[in-house]
This record gives sequence, C-alpha cells and structure tokens, in this order.
Amino acid sequence: MSQVQHCARWLHSTIPQPSRAAWAVLAIVTVVDVIWSARGGFTIVSGSVSNLMLGAFASAMMLGFILYGRGRKDLEGLVAWASTALFAIPFSIAVVVLSYLAASVSMPLVDDQLAAFDQALGFDWIRLLQFVNTHAFFGTLTSAIYNTAFPELALLFLFLAFTKQTSELRELVDVYWSTLLLTVALSALFPALGPYGYYAPSPDMMPVVQPTAGMVFLPDYLALRAGTYHAFNFGEMQGIIEFPSFHAALIVMMTWSMRRSPYLLAVGCLYNGLMLLATLTEGGHYLADVVVGSVLVAMTITARHGLTRWLALRPSKAIQAAPATGALQALRGFD
Repeated sequence: MSQVQHCARWLHSTIPQPSRAAWAVLAIVTVVDVIWSARGGFTIVSGSVSNLMLGAFASAMMLGFILYGRGRKDLEGLVAWASTALFAIPFSIAVVVLSYLAASVSMPLVDDQLAAFDQALGFDWIRLLQFVNTHAFFGTLTSAIYNTAFPELALLFLFLAFTKQTSELRELVDVYWSTLLLTVALSALFPALGPYGYYAPSPDMMPVVQPTAGMVFLPDYLALRAGTYHAFNFGEMQGIIEFPSFHAALIVMMTWSMRRSPYLLAVGCLYNGLMLLATLTEGGHYLADVVVGSVLVAMTITARHGLTRWLALRPSKAIQAAPATGALQALRGFD
C-alpha cells in the first residue's frame, strides 16, 4: 500500500467527519480560488491577513480537540463536532472568495425577470416591506431572527455531534457544501441586485427593518461587476449571493436535520418559518430567490439520499456475487 493510501486512511480514522468527498471538494475549491485570483489580478488587503490567521488558529484548535479525543468513546461527540468545524471554517472562507470571483463574471442582471416572477405569483415585495415596518414588534423580531442562521447552524453541529447522530451530521454537512456550491454557480449565471437595489425604497419606508444584509453587499457587488474590485478584505467581505437565496436553502436544510428530534423540530419549524419570512425583508430577497433556493436544497437532499442508497447496495451485491472461496477477498475490497 502506498504512503498516500496510508495517509488517507489515517486521516479518515482520525477525522471522521465529514465525508471524503467534502474534503476533496474543499481542496478543489481552494485550488480554483488561487488560480482564478492570480489570473484575475486579485490580491489580499494586507491588514486583513489577521482575519485569516484567526481562522487558522480556530482550525488548529479543532485539530487539537480531535487528537485529544481520538479513540475515546466518551469523547466521540467532541471529535465529531471538531472534525465538522475543521472542515466548515476553511470551506466557508474559500466559498466566500469563490462567490466574489463568480460575481466578477458580470453576466446580465435578471432582476426584471425575478420581479416579474413575483408579480405572476401575486406577491408584492413593497407591500410586505410596508407591513413589517408598520408592525414594529413583528418587524423587529423577524429582523433579529434573520441574523441567527449561522449561529443556529453551529449549534446544530454541536447537537448532532453530542447526541451521536453522526449520519445526520454528515448529511447536513454534505447538503451544506453541495447546495452552497450550486448556489454560487447559479449566482454567476443569473446575477441580481435584489429588491433593495431594484426597487430602491426610500429610507422613510423602513423605520423598523434595518436591511443590512439586503444592502451592505452592493458596493462590493457593483465594483466586482464593473471590474474595479481587486483586493479581498477578509474583515469586510459580505454574502453577495442574491439568486438563489442560500439563506432560504440553509433554513430548509437545518429544519430537515431536526427531523429525528420531534420537540426540536416543532420549535425549529416555528423559528425557521419566521426566519424564512425575514429572508424577504431583512435579507432583501425576491420571492423567486426563496422559492428556487428551497427547491434547490430539496433536490440536493433527494440526490444525496439516492446516491447514499446506491452506494450502500454496491458492496452487498459484490459480496453475493463472489464465490465462497473468494468471500474474504471480496470483503477486503471494501475496507
């Protein structure tokens, strides 16, 4: 067996989460970021390197937790959580860079089509904005909830790891990275400014909702499309994907991951339902963004389950087909 295979097996036994495919994708995205950035003339703001160092420090801490808890039954949850975080930290950074690079492709904006889709469904975005701003408690509540999506994801990683729901944890991570990459790809092909950029509501229409997420990305986004953005500032980079809404996709996948815990699912449906509504106002998304984001993650979950079942059937078929004298060899082939 080669040294590469030995190393791969050691890593797989030491870092059990997430799937091998996830780690391979992280490597590919990182290489794409480096090559695309170099060819596109992108650099890094020197003062923002410290933020990358914080990410590296957090990753080193996770690796320390993994090595400390490796092989201990009582620390399986810690190892599973730290393994997941060890992947999620660099992957999230790499995909933020990729989303900026994708925006620089500068395809024609599709805001007209997205607004027309909303109108065809009878949805009036301006009227919804007025509603949440004339109902102060409701508007304040949904705006606050909107900003808890990623903290909720981090808590779900903890919950699934420490309740030993390892298959659900791996599923959540696989759906997370695959849906996020699909979202970035679609955002490059179908770019949009979003309702705040398209309708340009006056500030006096928003006494309650402070649409930070729906507007703060616009300077970077417009600069990328104009070809005047050339330096990544890791302390200031924003989520710039409008269509489809990854926030909506994230809400759906998190709610799905709660399905084994009925009480948590009941609370999650209510809480995440309000967050989904806030995606339209606080997040500055068209209804079309939310619908397509939700459908996209549903398709990803379905595809992932189908692939998992198919892979699970392959070893059993191979073992059944093997002659009795070769059964041991057949089993070894799937170690």
